[in-house]
Amino acid sequence: MVDLGALFRDTGDIPWVVGLSGGKDSTAVTMYLLETIENLPPHIRRRKKVFVTSVNTLVEAPPVIDHVNKFIAALREYVHNKELDIEVVELVPEMDQTFWVNVIGRGYPVPRKEFRWCTDRMKIKPQQKFINERPDIFGNPPIAHFLLGTRFDESIARKNTMESNTSIGSDIHSHGTMPLSGVIRPIENWTTENVWDYLLRPDWIGGGNNPFYKINQELAILYKDAASGECPVIFDPSKQTCAGSRFGCWTCTVVEVDSSLREMIDSGRDNYDSEYLGLLADFRDSMKIERNQSENRVQGRNRRGQILVKRDGSVGTGSYTMEYRRNLLKRLKEIQNRIGKMLISEDEESKIKQIWAEESANLTILLGNKLGVDIDDNR
Repeated sequence: MVDLGALFRDTGDIPWVVGLSGGKDSTAVTMYLLETIENLPPHIRRRKKVFVTSVNTLVEAPPVIDHVNKFIAALREYVHNKELDIEVVELVPEMDQTFWVNVIGRGYPVPRKEFRWCTDRMKIKPQQKFINERPDIFGNPPIAHFLLGTRFDESIARKNTMESNTSIGSDIHSHGTMPLSGVIRPIENWTTENVWDYLLRPDWIGGGNNPFYKINQELAILYKDAASGECPVIFDPSKQTCAGSRFGCWTCTVVEVDSSLREMIDSGRDNYDSEYLGLLADFRDSMKIERNQSENRVQGRNRRGQILVKRDGSVGTGSYTMEYRRNLLKRLKEIQNRIGKMLISEDEESKIKQIWAEESANLTILLGNKLGVDIDDNR
């Protein structure tokens, strides 16, 4: 087990940043950090700045973001009451890079495993922006240690990725995009059962009660519902096996089948809005089905009008057609109006229409150039 206390002492004033998604692993890392800092002498605690950052992609599954917001509120209250020098920061993507601005505005095909553009724009870049805008804390170029909840036990793919970035003989590993920064993996050797046992234990460091015990019970129920009852005994930590459920964006088309919303509906639990979740699940499925339908994609050019040719000489497939993008926006707003909850903001819609206007103008100029006509002279 990684000794966070020793690392805190040994790494001087290098800032620590925890990435909190609200899932079980990042929650466990956050709690482990809190217990570690509470157990340190005050003069050691004050050596470095500590941040807990949570990125809301604006398309998070409703039950998940509700839980995250509840946990963040509890975390802020606890940090305040204990007078811990930990800053909790909520982040969102740039308006120019939200899911709907990219899909409906620019016509990006919804993500898939081979073209997973969403993670960088909606998850990684908001945190990078936060770091880069605080040179007084992180320096320039930035130096920080990022605490992640990645575990070898998660999957073979995760294990391989972690091993390729492991620094032998050190608990501080290389960071993929910040060469002067490092990654700490406090629970890298924990099993899923270890994680649940830690989250749901009733005690806390120093003999107190786990301040997040109740909210973590709710998290376990959320995992159970998303996994079609895979976690059979919620209040017995030793029997938690919620490894099969996944949380994230309700729009996610990277996975072949995302049944988590439908499993929540089927659980019959009163606190889920079945109609709301059902409409979202249907919309997500339709986007995945419609992604590669030829009538929805521009053939032979990209959105800037440039010719697309594959290596074999055949014509390539570009972005979504303007007709499909308009239709997608219309359908999304119909669901929004029906359920009375915001799915796309007015700012996003304004940005989308700005992109459409610019694209139309650029294509008009391109067409004029091909025809030898000066568009400006005809205005």
